[in-house]
Amino acid sequence: MLHHKVVAELIGSDLLCSHEFHLSCDTCRMRAMCLPAALDPHHLDSLEDIIEIRRTLESGDTLYEQNENFTSIYAILTGSVKTYTTHEDGWTRITGCHLPGEIFGFSGIDTNFYRSTARALEDTLVCEIPFDELEDLCRKIPDLQSRLLHLMSQRMVEDHELAAQFLHKRPARKRIAAFIMSVSTRAARRGEPGMELRLPMSRTDIGNYLGITLETVCRELSRLEKNGIITLNKRELTILDLPRLREPICSSEP
Repeated sequence: MLHHKVVAELIGSDLLCSHEFHLSCDTCRMRAMCLPAALDPHHLDSLEDIIEIRRTLESGDTLYEQNENFTSIYAILTGSVKTYTTHEDGWTRITGCHLPGEIFGFSGIDTNFYRSTARALEDTLVCEIPFDELEDLCRKIPDLQSRLLHLMSQRMVEDHELAAQFLHKRPARKRIAAFIMSVSTRAARRGEPGMELRLPMSRTDIGNYLGITLETVCRELSRLEKNGIITLNKRELTILDLPRLREPICSSEP
């Protein structure tokens, strides 16, 4: 049932039937954001051949563990995944929030083991892309290699820009605004409304990710709502005033 649920979200519930779904890179609605974007049909078939499995995860399921041997990178078709590191003293730090159309798992390329744990935030469907086979294919298809490097660079730049708002002593209002803007920008890239969002993480996780307390997250979200900048119903968030939401990020004031 989980497989049918997440696939229905991916291809449209009106297409549901009792047969097994066949997903392919060619028909996936995330194609324009993922590796297939730069490929012609012949090369697309070659990429499709190396994708060993499309995995369904229930909320809370672990995709890979910190220090596990690196084998694959992953593309999210629907749902969301958080990555986090656990330190020797047991302290956990959320390092990433990955949304539909995005590829993650790159941290293992250098060391051959994953530097973080990846866990589904909700029912999620991912493509598992074996990295050794992808490397071989990139040597044969320069456009695929260029696309992979583009996606890696894009993610590095976005993570850097977001992390810049999380620096020590940055006020919480800047951190919260940057996080909401990041979710909005990524929704718009998927072709979804950038003003009507679903927060992918709990408020506790958001606080961990941004380096602020749960109480501060709740206070800042309430302040934005009270000032008419957003409306919020559980995780459903609507941006009412984009310039005012963006203002703290652009401001040089502390």
